[in-house]
Amino acid sequence: MSDTETLVRGILDGDRISVSRAISVIENDLYSDRALRILEGINPRTGNAHVIGITGPPGVGKSTLIGAMVPRIAVDDRKVAVVAIDASSPFSKGSILGNRIRMQESLTRHGIFMRSLSSRGLSGGLSFSALGTIKILDAAGFDTIILETVGSGQADLDVMLLASTIVVVLAPGLGDEIQAIKAGIMEIAHIFVVNKLDREGAFQAIKDIEDVLATASQGEWKVPVIGVSASNGDGLDDLNSAIGKHAEYQARHRDRRSSVRMELNLIVESEIMKALRNAIEEDSRVTGIIDDVSSGARDPFQGSRMIMGALSQRIAGKK
Repeated sequence: MSDTETLVRGILDGDRISVSRAISVIENDLYSDRALRILEGINPRTGNAHVIGITGPPGVGKSTLIGAMVPRIAVDDRKVAVVAIDASSPFSKGSILGNRIRMQESLTRHGIFMRSLSSRGLSGGLSFSALGTIKILDAAGFDTIILETVGSGQADLDVMLLASTIVVVLAPGLGDEIQAIKAGIMEIAHIFVVNKLDREGAFQAIKDIEDVLATASQGEWKVPVIGVSASNGDGLDDLNSAIGKHAEYQARHRDRRSSVRMELNLIVESEIMKALRNAIEEDSRVTGIIDDVSSGARDPFQGSRMIMGALSQRIAGKK
């Protein structure tokens, strides 16, 4: 049995060391042959976990909220994992991984698996490796996977690609409540949370959001607005109850084809971006086009079309 087959077997058996090793493989290179073999090997066992996306502007207490709510979910032998997408430099691709520091102590006490991933400067706020990570955790038997995004505002709309229940966290006094709704977050939110309930203006913020939701066109699911204080636990049971109700609703109304389409879009987009980066570094045709545009011999629009042609041949495996 090869090392990759052993790794796949370990994932399917729920071995956390195998899970961690496989996530490292995926994070380092999602499209390496080994990564693809891992994902292909576990794919039949995926599609069972409930993925909860936690998003919202920076500074609203997403990490603190997760640290408080997750232990209440991990009851009745439910296996819970947390994936924290951390901001990183678009130049060095490095990340402080601060979410791990803030949440690790609370989650470890309850035996909850946590992994921090760097966004690697991607504008969508989500590392493409998050998709592979979620699949690994799903195949390993985790019932609930919490995905915390960078918190970069409208860019976090991409969370809808990976999560079936989306919780948008806001806080009073930061000017985030209505601004977040204007940014389009309302269109993807299944649950609104106003954190820091003990802060002045919290109940007014809840009312303001409810007023906006009342005038908006909503489907069968009525988006709740829940006040929470992560520091003392107020409202956490109401939040977990709302998440459970939405999971039941989502299970009844799941559009499998739509989910697959969004997943394929994400994978294809990431593969194209990787091929483009490699082509710029390695393909003489592309570097030649860049030189021509730089010298003024070609205009950038003509150059971009030529690069797309070279890129299409590269993706297709032609030389």
